[in-house]
Amino acid sequence: MPKWLRFVIAAVLVTGPWLQPPAAQAELPYRTFSYDSGNGQFFVQPAYVPTGYIGLNMVPPDVNGGPPNLNNPNDLFIDGQDHLFIADSKNNRIVQLDSNGSYVAAFGMQKGPGQLKEPNGVYVDEKHVYVADTGNKRIAVYDRSGAFVKEYKRPDTTLLPRDYEFEPVKLTVDKRGFLYVATKNGYQGLTVIDPEEGSFQGFFGANNVPFNMLDYLKRQVYTEEQLKKEITKQPGSVSNVMIDKAGLIYTTSISVDTGQLKKFNFAGKDLLGNRLFGAQTVFTNEERLFQDITVDGNGNMSAIDAGSGRVYQYDPQGGMLFSFGGKNEGFNKLGLFNYPSSIAVDSKGNLYISDRMSNLIHIFRQTEFAQLVHKANELFMLGRYEDSERYWQEVLHLNSKYYKAHLGLAKSFYRKGEWQNAMREFRLARDVKGYSDSFWQLRVIWLQNNFSTVVTSGLVLLILYAAAVKLWKKMKWRNGDGRPGAKSQTSHSNTSASG
Repeated sequence: MPKWLRFVIAAVLVTGPWLQPPAAQAELPYRTFSYDSGNGQFFVQPAYVPTGYIGLNMVPPDVNGGPPNLNNPNDLFIDGQDHLFIADSKNNRIVQLDSNGSYVAAFGMQKGPGQLKEPNGVYVDEKHVYVADTGNKRIAVYDRSGAFVKEYKRPDTTLLPRDYEFEPVKLTVDKRGFLYVATKNGYQGLTVIDPEEGSFQGFFGANNVPFNMLDYLKRQVYTEEQLKKEITKQPGSVSNVMIDKAGLIYTTSISVDTGQLKKFNFAGKDLLGNRLFGAQTVFTNEERLFQDITVDGNGNMSAIDAGSGRVYQYDPQGGMLFSFGGKNEGFNKLGLFNYPSSIAVDSKGNLYISDRMSNLIHIFRQTEFAQLVHKANELFMLGRYEDSERYWQEVLHLNSKYYKAHLGLAKSFYRKGEWQNAMREFRLARDVKGYSDSFWQLRVIWLQNNFSTVVTSGLVLLILYAAAVKLWKKMKWRNGDGRPGAKSQTSHSNTSASG
């Protein structure tokens, strides 16, 4: 058999499973679900479907862009023109694709000060490309053409602990140019760096050490020597960071019980309230491993959990919208992952998710169901409950169990004063407070409409009660029970004359 033919057959055997078009599949390889207000899981129709992948034969052979395929893609970034930037770690480069997925450029491989070594993170603004150059323990900065500009290394300051290792893995940049850097094993939080001097500005968004009663008791009774022998507990480390168009900073964390996703304002307050994200329950040998988060134009957050291989999507307030995807168990199907490492969203709402073990980037598009939910929820979050009503009705037409649709309708009915309808929808949404408020409003309206009847009835009952009490007392008096020691006039006869 000719050598070229053997190569073609081997390539087909390796890539063949990935080339199956999603439309030809009888059903998706995963199920989509959500949680209601009581954290009960219910299944819904698909919100996102896989449409293709990127990673094989990506770089044309006639350009000096390096290997044609991806090797350990660890981070994705989509700019304002929907260009995709990939931190291709094992190939030591950043790859840029246009909005159609066509190759544009690759940089970081050339020898010199701009040469990368295992880059794990990338951030792009209008002028520069920032790279978390992990192997070189620095942040490398390039212009948009790929020319090296400068670097940021470990800040030279006594404010950092001696054992602090500056090994950047992810980063983002705010409107002032300040860099927020997630470092390897960075339990201190994000390292904030001044763009002009490269000086250390402090830590941001650190996780808290979970409270443990046993540890507290140990501190009360152990000696100093005994405490030194105890293993020092560190907070969970920040695994990724991104910033939205409003300047809010989002992080993902691992090895934490709550607050896997955080949304910080400029003052450093977590607007999501340190709640539980991801699966409501996990087995003993499992862990929530959130690796990345992306935010669309409406503030909806999509995050990937490498432990389960699932994507979790939340509204701007942290309310659950959908969860889909799953772990690849040897089926090699689009939508299933070996180890999802990054997620990004384009202007059309398409999701791009990299799998660093299969060296592919899966592309997902929204379904009609997801578009309806997003539109209804957008209006709902803006307080335009009446405008969102018709969209929620369409959502319920597709899935009568989707609780957020019932909640949206309940808010609309409440705003319009339709208390009976509001009570019904709040009950279906399992919103106890909303149901109680609607019930109270209904009682108030009833009292207002029947005030004169209620007052008149009350006065009549009061008069009848007073008359009944007076009659009862009069009857007791006549029976001789009105005074202490009194005898009944009818029950005793006068016997004084018979003597």
